[in-house]
Amino acid sequence: MENYQKSIKSLFEILRLRRNGVVFSALLFTVLMGCTNVEVEEAFKGDLRPGKANKVIGEYCQSCHIHKDFDSPLHVSNVRGLYKSRVFRKARECRSCHYIEKDWMHNQHERKTRMPEDANSGKFRKFEKKELSRLRKG
Repeated sequence: MENYQKSIKSLFEILRLRRNGVVFSALLFTVLMGCTNVEVEEAFKGDLRPGKANKVIGEYCQSCHIHKDFDSPLHVSNVRGLYKSRVFRKARECRSCHYIEKDWMHNQHERKTRMPEDANSGKFRKFEKKELSRLRKG
């Protein structure tokens, strides 16, 4: 009888710890999901309307102290001429030249730019083809 009570008590302790583990996991998942900015990711993927995407990306970039006073419409019109490719020369969206890479380990984004020198040398041909096809469908 005593062994039976000990095993029942052990079972309840395991279940209690397991339940706490599930609760902890759910809480951790909620916190981590709260730290991601899904709208920013959608904007960079091209899942939002161009005007909305530019607004989201502009606000995201202005959250950095370096780009605090940044004027995105002026920037777009100024840099288009630096590119040879039609995709970049006709660009109206920030995401044409800028993109993010997700660092899953630290749940952060790394901001990247498709620089004119790299784009002009053909480094982003795959992206350009995808964009041209998307624009044709649009």
